[in-house]
Amino acid sequence: MPTEADRPELERLVVVVKRGMAAWAEAGLAIKALKDKQLWRLDGHKVWDDWCHERLGVSPRRALQLAEAAAFGRELAETLPKIGSTASAFQLPPTPAPLEPLAALETVEDRVAAYVEAAQDAGGMPTREQVKRVVAKRKGKKPLPKPRRYRVPGATVLVTFNAKSNGSVLDALMAAIK
Repeated sequence: MPTEADRPELERLVVVVKRGMAAWAEAGLAIKALKDKQLWRLDGHKVWDDWCHERLGVSPRRALQLAEAAAFGRELAETLPKIGSTASAFQLPPTPAPLEPLAALETVEDRVAAYVEAAQDAGGMPTREQVKRVVAKRKGKKPLPKPRRYRVPGATVLVTFNAKSNGSVLDALMAAIK
């Protein structure tokens, strides 16, 4: 059973956890600076993609997603207090996932409004899916229906809808037969 003598260790470990949870944002901002200032060329690479794979061990797409999510996090942290939002005590999510869907929106105002709406719907820190749903609603797109499995004699049929779909399984199957 812990005692008050263990409190310094508790405080030290909490600081470590908080620092680790914010590390993705620091990494994302560092990636953005490396790319924007083209510092990666100092390693002798001619192509950003090769440098990301060799030096960072991540795909260039993932590196840019991280940089973009960190930039969105910074936008939110700077904008929310200015608009007097109830979410003005903004904390970065523990991962960049909830911020990544915001890339689909054009303006800072749209991204902030979408995140605030998702946070209010969630009653706190929104998930990636909650933010994705709000972004889709703001863009005027319906989210795609979930794929459906049907067992028929001798096979299992998986119907996965695309953007052109009207959500009807029958229409999807008729289109597949044609």
